[in-house]
Amino acid sequence: MNKKIESWVFAHYGSEFYHPGLERIKAALSSIKDDLASSKIVIIAGTNGKGETTHRLAELLAEDRFCAWTSPHIHSICERFSSSSGNIAEEELWDLIRTTHEIVQKNNYQLSYYEFLFFVFCRWSVKLKPDYLLLEVGLGGRLDAVNSFDADIVLLTSISRDHQEFLGHRYDQILMEKLGVVRKKSKLFTYFDLNYLKAKTAFFSKGLECTHVDLNESFETPAYAFSLRNQILAYAAFCELKKLPLTPSGWIPSKTDLFGRGEIINSDHEWWLYGSHNVDGMRKLIQFLKSKNYNLTEKPFDLILTSFSKRNETDLRVMLKMLKGSQLGKVVVTSFDHPKAYPAFELKEKALQEGLNFVENISEIVQGRTNQKILVVGSYYFLGIIKSLFRI
Repeated sequence: MNKKIESWVFAHYGSEFYHPGLERIKAALSSIKDDLASSKIVIIAGTNGKGETTHRLAELLAEDRFCAWTSPHIHSICERFSSSSGNIAEEELWDLIRTTHEIVQKNNYQLSYYEFLFFVFCRWSVKLKPDYLLLEVGLGGRLDAVNSFDADIVLLTSISRDHQEFLGHRYDQILMEKLGVVRKKSKLFTYFDLNYLKAKTAFFSKGLECTHVDLNESFETPAYAFSLRNQILAYAAFCELKKLPLTPSGWIPSKTDLFGRGEIINSDHEWWLYGSHNVDGMRKLIQFLKSKNYNLTEKPFDLILTSFSKRNETDLRVMLKMLKGSQLGKVVVTSFDHPKAYPAFELKEKALQEGLNFVENISEIVQGRTNQKILVVGSYYFLGIIKSLFRI
């Protein structure tokens, strides 16, 4: 059913490529937006860490009625639609997609793949009447579909260079695109490293007259503890929503001791899966894995599998160099079948230029091996393919 749904959406709304602008989705939402007026809106923006922050906040709100929108999905399109009852059932999603498509056709709405699914999510949320809507930005912020809503709370996780063709090359340009989801009534929480970003955000907040909370002033974390910072951001939103005091003594770390949206799954091998798909995310993952917190040996993995979605060639080269120099294990680059995948021939060329092994057939990579510790890193779509192929 999942593949049927994905194929249908691709056939009718194209591949998931960035189509900036709010006019299309605002037209579609105009008839239902008032039905969600009683829900508190939390928008989660940033370059990396959005997914973990959203999932952690959902974990904290497990006893409450919420709906959470995240993207992209790794294994099933249902992952984008979650509530206090879990992910939406495939049958329910399929029914919603068909009825939503009829509305789109009747009103001649011109929606992209991402916008259509977000419209489906909003219609599902109207049905569930949640107290809280958790909306993860897909790309950027200012022109992302979630910015059709006025945020009560904004969580800004990190700022680094990614999607520079859309967001700009400078940190201040990228920051302003992310801050585009903030309103005067919003409460903005940040946990930045750079004083430059702190100062820019403080100046912006003062000009907009919104409330800004810099969590650096209340919480201390190790330099490599990016995951903990995401969890603290989620905790800050939880306290704000539940009208609880925001104090370090009340914060409880997540039960899952992982970086970002990582998973460790034991099957025929021990698989460590991480969607570190841009330069900053890759750097942070390597720092995390090599941190004293994990006490990993010089080469803790027998194998590192990696592949990427289409992206800036320079960024790709930098990430390949990082993996090669990380001393975490033998690196093997491969390709995967997906509309957003980096072209196989070009990826092979880049891998060989960096002195890395390239294998075209993914299934051959672990064939004949047993009880290996394998790190899978790169595109979220690649992680989904790996999980499907090896049934993990």
